[in-house]
Amino acid sequence: MLGDKLMEVRKKHGYSQQEIADMLSVSRQTISNWESGQGAPALDKACELARIYKISLDELVGNEVRNRVEKQKEKDIHVLKKLTGRTCILDCSDWDVLLLDGAEDASGNIRVRILDVNEAWMKIEYTRRKEGTIFQKETVQRVVDLSKIQGIGFEEGE
Repeated sequence: MLGDKLMEVRKKHGYSQQEIADMLSVSRQTISNWESGQGAPALDKACELARIYKISLDELVGNEVRNRVEKQKEKDIHVLKKLTGRTCILDCSDWDVLLLDGAEDASGNIRVRILDVNEAWMKIEYTRRKEGTIFQKETVQRVVDLSKIQGIGFEEGE
């Protein structure tokens, strides 16, 4: 909790609530309210506190920021999971990574079969022209970072 962190850092540096209040040009009651969780410093005051304690703003707010970031990172991939085993058309920002030479169909689309998906990557399988040949094909499996996939399409009836 932010209030506990504010009190902990203040005491660690040997300041009283009144001394911190004087440095920030606020009342001692304001500092008490922040430390008891009945309010929180505005961004400019939080920055001043971080400067006084010689720590970053991230360190001052502690793991509350980390928890918010972790929650934002969680991805809802249930729709992608339902595509496992299906043949789809992928729109990818970095096809060079996949070495797709000869994988396009007549319309220029890249058709892949989705083998597995998690929150970070998608495992796909596709057929391409075998390197150094004109007519021979090979099946390739690759893991693609989800951040590289811009869209997924599929035809009705598949």
